[in-house]
Amino acid sequence: MTRYVGIQMAVLLLLNACSGGSNDCSTPGEQRCTKNALQTCARNFLGGSPYWSSDAACPSPQVCRVDTAGPSVNLGGENGCFDPNAFCPYEGYATCTGLWSTQSPLWSCVLRASDQTLQWSVTNCGELATRAMCEGNTPPDLPPAACYEVVENCPLFPIPNIHCEGNVLFSCNWQLIDDKVVANWVTQDCTLSSQVCRLPPLLAVPICTSP
Repeated sequence: MTRYVGIQMAVLLLLNACSGGSNDCSTPGEQRCTKNALQTCARNFLGGSPYWSSDAACPSPQVCRVDTAGPSVNLGGENGCFDPNAFCPYEGYATCTGLWSTQSPLWSCVLRASDQTLQWSVTNCGELATRAMCEGNTPPDLPPAACYEVVENCPLFPIPNIHCEGNVLFSCNWQLIDDKVVANWVTQDCTLSSQVCRLPPLLAVPICTSP
């Protein structure tokens, strides 16, 4: 028993040493810069207090930055190591927040002429003269993030647009086709699986479910 307690204490001391000597953070997931390194408030799975866990220091001349006025979710290098003149990853980088909103914001990393720094610029795709939607990501994995014109063959807004007509489930789904977001109805006849189309308790949209 004594040996087991001793091992626990040694691990806790090691965690404290790695986190700068104190369990001084309170919100797991919170991030900050210390000694030009990004620190994250990490949970202590041994039951102690959360502690600051450090990445390696940013290589010179890069600087550590947090809260760079980027996307509201942790996308696009919002926190971490940046070039001295950069507050976003690199010129031409673009991303969507990944969270649906009627504004559908597109975040772009642009070179600001006034001081030659890379800064975030936001375009609300949903508020353009021709209604659009932010979709895509950084190539080559996916189409580039951009404001794509919306073609609504069913009412895409608000999302999700799902309803029952008799025992048939209707869902307004969209695909990126020829550089346009094209929305079409997709149907599912619940009868074919001996189910019914209805809104079960605690769900926000109807589904095919047991009678």
